[in-house]
Amino acid sequence: MHRIRFESGQINVGCFIALIVLAVAVVVAIKTIPVVISMGDMEKEIEALAARANIPTYTNSVIRGRILQKAQSLDLPVGPKNIRIERNSQYIRIVVTYDLAIKYPFYTYHWHKVHDFTSRLF
Repeated sequence: MHRIRFESGQINVGCFIALIVLAVAVVVAIKTIPVVISMGDMEKEIEALAARANIPTYTNSVIRGRILQKAQSLDLPVGPKNIRIERNSQYIRIVVTYDLAIKYPFYTYHWHKVHDFTSRLF
């Protein structure tokens, strides 16, 4: 009787390894992509605030408050001590630093992020 190899329950080892790699990639993507999107939104907000800093109503305390509001809405661990604003007659520099812990099933990744923007004041 003629038997087909796949009917006996055998599986290619390469296929099994590829499925494991695919599963790991999916888990990493599910945990990492929302964090990266939140950090991108925070970066855009800081850049916009630095660009509008020459408006008289945008004082350092207003900018700090807006950054804290945005961080709270994005669930990012930013406090008042994590925000540094330096301003002189020509430039404003906004530096926001924070640490994120991304928890994977068998590992926790600690991500230190620094947003540093400098904008010219007119």
